[in-house]
Amino acid sequence: MDRREFVRAGGGAGALAGSVRAAGAAPRFGTAGILDAGVREQQELMQAGKLTSHSLTSQYLARIKTIANFGPRVKAMIEINPEALKIALEMDRERGLKRLRGPLHGIPVLLKDNIATGDRMSTCASAATLAAAEAGAVRDAFIVAQLRAAGAVIIGKMNPREWANLPPALAVGGASPCAGAAIAAGLATLAVGTEPDDSIVSPASLCGLVGIKPTLGLVSRSGIIPVDPSRDTAGPMARSVADAALMLAAMAGTDANDPATTTASDRAADYRAALDMAGLRGARIGVARNTFGGNAELAVVIEKALVDLKAQGAVLVDSELPDVDHAPEQGIAQVMREHGLDALVAPTSGPAWLRNATHGVHGANGANGADGANGADGADSANNSRSVSVFPSPVVATSYPHITVPAGQVHGLPVGLSFVGAAYSEAKLIGMAYAFEQATLHGRAQRLAASVGLAAR
Repeated sequence: MDRREFVRAGGGAGALAGSVRAAGAAPRFGTAGILDAGVREQQELMQAGKLTSHSLTSQYLARIKTIANFGPRVKAMIEINPEALKIALEMDRERGLKRLRGPLHGIPVLLKDNIATGDRMSTCASAATLAAAEAGAVRDAFIVAQLRAAGAVIIGKMNPREWANLPPALAVGGASPCAGAAIAAGLATLAVGTEPDDSIVSPASLCGLVGIKPTLGLVSRSGIIPVDPSRDTAGPMARSVADAALMLAAMAGTDANDPATTTASDRAADYRAALDMAGLRGARIGVARNTFGGNAELAVVIEKALVDLKAQGAVLVDSELPDVDHAPEQGIAQVMREHGLDALVAPTSGPAWLRNATHGVHGANGANGADGANGADGADSANNSRSVSVFPSPVVATSYPHITVPAGQVHGLPVGLSFVGAAYSEAKLIGMAYAFEQATLHGRAQRLAASVGLAAR
């Protein structure tokens, strides 16, 4: 069974994610090991004087160069920042002076190509038009400025379309697949993707990573070339919930150039505080098993995930989406309202039932459909009126926060679970995803080297 068949049979993209490394597992420190480590481990080594940002960045750039030698088989990167090593040296100098900028100080980060940087790199160099390919940006996108202020070292930009890291011939999915492939292949510590629908959560899930699509308006869109300005947002991809939470905290904030973020600074939080082992205790989670697809092996993995949720104190509510294959005009929020659902849990995106259920959101009245799905009469109403804490669900076409976390594997392909909640419930979702991650430790380092014969570096 190849990945495409697996995705079609099981429900595919956003909520089928798997993982690369258990968040709690000790990294293998050595050249290859440190490249697969998380932010905390890398920061500890730099603070102890056993690692420098310059050395770490150099090693990632060497890995990128090595991977690039495989030509069209793995091509996540479109451009390297020619100033990356210079920036890393500056971060080391500031660390030596005890002037740490923030929690990402000296940490290498990759950006999707449609995110502007006011440096020597191009913006949207992968675009179809020559004009766009030659374009540079006058200034950093707001989120890039935020990341730099937190100490991140922007080392390059990634293609909007890519192939999976494991194995290279299998598709990752979404419009930010490069970010999933790059982080899973160990080309940087963190990456930023963008999506209107499932282009963060899909590649993150199918590459065995953690991805967060934030509430529309939590993260600025200024300086980002959008697919759909009414629904696009940027979000982090990482090898653990903790790393993704750390990056989201750095990205969020109010930007005068994006009116949607007017209240973002008030809504944002230090999401590290949300990393709670008891985050699932008492959470009400709906289960719509008729959305799980026809793959029996996938169903076993998801059912096991439900057992794990319950074991951690979640209250599971059996639900059903009747005739979902025959509801082309129904938006997700309409389905929830009409069938009286408190919450949903399902593998997400990809199958016909999801495309049909979100038809009203994607159609000619897309912006209005999204507003309706996210408004007082939509899923927020379901949450508020029924005291629902969170729901893993197939709501990928709305502006709600969505985090995908590893849940296991089928035939060696990552499988995961998506948690979707009410607007600005990122902290709660992160707590739940973290509790699930730490209780199950499904993330395992499936190195690119193993799939393409790359010798460990």
